[in-house]
Amino acid sequence: MSRRTMQSPLSEQEKREVWGDFADQEDELLDEVEARWGDSPAYSESARRVATYGKSDWEEINAGNAAIEQRIAELMDAGCHPASQEAMDVAEAQRLHISRWFYPMDHRFHVQKSVLYVEDPRFRAGIEEHTRPGAAEWLQAAIRANAARA
Repeated sequence: MSRRTMQSPLSEQEKREVWGDFADQEDELLDEVEARWGDSPAYSESARRVATYGKSDWEEINAGNAAIEQRIAELMDAGCHPASQEAMDVAEAQRLHISRWFYPMDHRFHVQKSVLYVEDPRFRAGIEEHTRPGAAEWLQAAIRANAARA
């Protein structure tokens, strides 16, 4: 076990209720996160915030993320280009959601993180599970367009 600083006050049952399958992989995934980013200010801030989140916070986080995913699916279904105003707005909503709940995320950092959405199969699966195939690339393009407009 690592020296992990990211801890949640949730019970095991609450974790399963609000995190789903992630709860079963918590130790493995958080060890990886700490190994990759444990020395970063974003990790420290996220660990500090997560340590305070109860079940109702996670339900709000999940609802916000679901609304963003729903909007991505709607825009993709409508054939909306990722550089359109609507697409950039959903990219901005995602950036602000992450900033509100986990760590400050400027546009440059958001663009960097979007590489994971496309290249890491776990991130891709997380995005495309409730949207559409190709949503990872679509979102990355919207994030880049949003950063350029900022």
